[in-house]
Amino acid sequence: MNAPDVEAYSFGPFVLTPRERQLRRDGVSIPLPAKAFDVLLALVRNHGRLVTKEALLAEVWPGVVVEEVNLTVNISAIRKALACDGNEDWIETVPRHGYRFRGEVRPGIEVVVSPTIPAARIQSGRLWVALAALSVCAVAFVLWWLIARPDGVRFDSVAVLPFVAESRDYEDIADGLTEETINRLASATALRVAPRTSTFRFKGGGVDAGVAARALGVRAIVTGHVAVRGESFDIQVDLVDALRNSQLWGERYRGTMSDLPSLEGKIAQDILRTAGLRLHPDQTRQLWKPLTQNADAYRAYLKGRFNWNQRTEAGLKAALTEFERAASLDPRFAAAYSGFADALTTLGFLSHLSPADSFPIAERYARRAIEIDPSLAEAHASLAYVRFYYYWDWAGAEAEFKKSIELNPRYAVAHQWYSIFLLATGRSAEGFKEVLVAQESDPLSLAINTDVGFHHYYNRRYDSAVKQLSAVLEMRSDFPPAHLWLGRTYQELKKYPEALEEYRQVSDKIGDWPVAVAARGYVNGVSGRTAEARHDLANLAKQAEARFVTAYGVALIHAALGEQDLAFTWLEKAFAERSHWLVWLRLDPRWDAIRADARFEQLLSRVGPPTTTR
Repeated sequence: MNAPDVEAYSFGPFVLTPRERQLRRDGVSIPLPAKAFDVLLALVRNHGRLVTKEALLAEVWPGVVVEEVNLTVNISAIRKALACDGNEDWIETVPRHGYRFRGEVRPGIEVVVSPTIPAARIQSGRLWVALAALSVCAVAFVLWWLIARPDGVRFDSVAVLPFVAESRDYEDIADGLTEETINRLASATALRVAPRTSTFRFKGGGVDAGVAARALGVRAIVTGHVAVRGESFDIQVDLVDALRNSQLWGERYRGTMSDLPSLEGKIAQDILRTAGLRLHPDQTRQLWKPLTQNADAYRAYLKGRFNWNQRTEAGLKAALTEFERAASLDPRFAAAYSGFADALTTLGFLSHLSPADSFPIAERYARRAIEIDPSLAEAHASLAYVRFYYYWDWAGAEAEFKKSIELNPRYAVAHQWYSIFLLATGRSAEGFKEVLVAQESDPLSLAINTDVGFHHYYNRRYDSAVKQLSAVLEMRSDFPPAHLWLGRTYQELKKYPEALEEYRQVSDKIGDWPVAVAARGYVNGVSGRTAEARHDLANLAKQAEARFVTAYGVALIHAALGEQDLAFTWLEKAFAERSHWLVWLRLDPRWDAIRADARFEQLLSRVGPPTTTR
């Protein structure tokens, strides 16, 4: 019985052959990671039909529990592989459900091999001659694509891995140069650049370029080594073609610290030139424009960003000092003002500072940054954050979020924050779509993946929230926000011991954070552990003698204990302090027990009816 040797699917200029595990375009093989190939095959076989995420995970990773982010990363790799066909998007994302392959798929030609028929041997021989000729053409095409294309482009995606500092004393310079090089490269719209939050997972050096490239879905990898001797620096930067495992370019940069502010522009230009990308004159000018001409201000800024990226209370407060010093040394340093605003909004959101001591001051710094440089997307996003969380100015916040995204569509954080805003306004479908945009832009970001779980939680999709947040903890087991939101999810599932364990994990990592203490106190209250809940209230009262403790958290514990009047007394205090947590009153399931009280609806109306925003 004759059996088909090749099963093939054709769509556009592509041919997918499962037995050979190859994707070809016009006869030229296009590399795909193994799991990405399996995902594509599943979608193509079901073309025109929705394939749920659960079905894809079950088919591609049978019998293995994996996080949903793996699917997102592989979908992203497939889209990049198919992007050479122009702007057509072959794969449609169906938010909250799965994916659909929407191209027309045609069955490919099957080659039948029959050893009993001599003619078949002849045909087979001719076939191998044809394949050999095609292979020669394919090799020639690849060489032309890599080296001699008319547009000269050698690769269209790159990741800058964290530069390695020779000494910990100069880690801020290494990290800062990495981050700013990423930002400069991202200004070239023809080049896809892996974002910082994904690439910094490879911090520490010694990472194989091929492994990093596959994880980040890029063609080329940039590495760097930073050495500082007094007022002089010596920095080696290399560019590796991950597909061919060969070095494309390398350069040694030497100079004094006064040359440092303009260095990332030089590095980015050299990388873009090696890539063969041509920039518009305006893009070239922007690429070369240093953030500041003041070397001391620039060093302070790098220290600020280094501390800011630690995301700890001490780190964020240290960042404020450095950003303020940078701005005082150069009053026209827009990025320093923007950094100050970012640090303050984070301190306010995490309740390390009171809303009054963080958000309004952040607003002033964000506006100053915009005055100096209106094109700074980060500053517009920070301003939107303040309008949303402190002033409850729904229309003003949305306008600034949209402005930030318009200025830099690749700024994943703007999409992330805008998704949270949309969720709070009651536009949950729009919000979830937006957080998926952020996730696709930065698939390895722990914060963004945690916020996917955040969306599930507030939409009361608790099983999905558990799955997503557990996936984040598979990526990094000690990430406090994921533990916090997983604990809140378990409490709604009435899995109180599991919830308390998650809050213990938060405390083990960052100490007795008032937000986590309040969350723990709520669980103790609703689960009948009254003495423990009282102890948590006493803990918060003691902490309030030395630091800010949000009244919203105290109100939650009283509500859990059934002390409704006290809960409203503390909610009124939260309103007086303009607690940013109040924007979640409408969605937070922990208020369900007192939601029918007329005082609750009155408080909601004072915070503002978000559903009026469009």
